[in-house]
Amino acid sequence: MLTKILLSHRYQLIGWILFLPFSTLLFAENYLSFSFSWLEFEFSREDGLFGNPMENFTNELALIGVFISLFLIAFSREKEEDEYIQKLRLDSLLLACYVNTFILILGTLLFYSFGYLEFMGYNMFTIQLIFIARFRWVLYKQQKSMLAL
Repeated sequence: MLTKILLSHRYQLIGWILFLPFSTLLFAENYLSFSFSWLEFEFSREDGLFGNPMENFTNELALIGVFISLFLIAFSREKEEDEYIQKLRLDSLLLACYVNTFILILGTLLFYSFGYLEFMGYNMFTIQLIFIARFRWVLYKQQKSMLAL
């Protein structure tokens, strides 16, 4: 079975716990100019073209945290992992790739310059987010229909 490459079920809970603070940090850093002073480092640069030699890594910490938390959520086993769950994972991943491609094409047509760069920054998360949303939704609907029987 392919479930051997999935993480243990307990990592799913860890992913959900990490997702909220890291996504909040990402929002605060991008839109409220929040940063941690302990993540500020000085770099020596040859030329003064880029201005301030101080670099803050709050954004990088937030991005990595969101990536890791989404990874843990998406690729952890369910309590009961069977062939139906595997098929549901595959279908959800395929749909996520289709939707991501459509969003990429639409964003390429609509955004320009730094707006496109910001769009691409957020688009990094769409495959995982769509996969998780669709997988959880179908799993929820399946469990709800089983309870109705």
